[in-house]
Amino acid sequence: METLFRAWSYLSNLEWTERAQSDCKFCDHSKLKPIYQDNLVIAFENIRLGGRHHWLITPLQHIRDIEVLGTKDLPLLLHIDKVKKLLLDRHCPDHKNWTIHSGYHRGRRPISLLNGFYWPDIISIHHLHLHVIVEPFWTLWLFKYPTWLPFMWKSDRQVVQQVERAKLKGD
Repeated sequence: METLFRAWSYLSNLEWTERAQSDCKFCDHSKLKPIYQDNLVIAFENIRLGGRHHWLITPLQHIRDIEVLGTKDLPLLLHIDKVKKLLLDRHCPDHKNWTIHSGYHRGRRPISLLNGFYWPDIISIHHLHLHVIVEPFWTLWLFKYPTWLPFMWKSDRQVVQQVERAKLKGD
């Protein structure tokens, strides 16, 4: 019962208006404890584990969320994917693909055909970050990182494909 209450509480307290953050926790790299860092990204353990391992991979450059990504960001997204694979090989060499859940929370964006109405802003920290969760806890997988609810979550594969399609169209 507590799980259902927590899920309801999470869904009912989503950000239905665009939220502006004055200071970004992920831009201040001195406060992060990296498990990987290079000249483009930093990766660290999430403070609230969603599974056996739960890493966040974020670019050093501030990008608000996946809703603002463009074709120029494709190399960065592909690099983030390489870092994800490196972390999995390094920390979970025997992992099975079906035990990995990775993606991005969605930002605020208009609802098609409904002028003035928006999907909620799901992100708690407005700095692009990929969640990589190994063996996710089922309750979090179902409600906080849900593949079945596209207004809340988009897999990293879907984000890369969307940007690749935009690049092919010449956007």
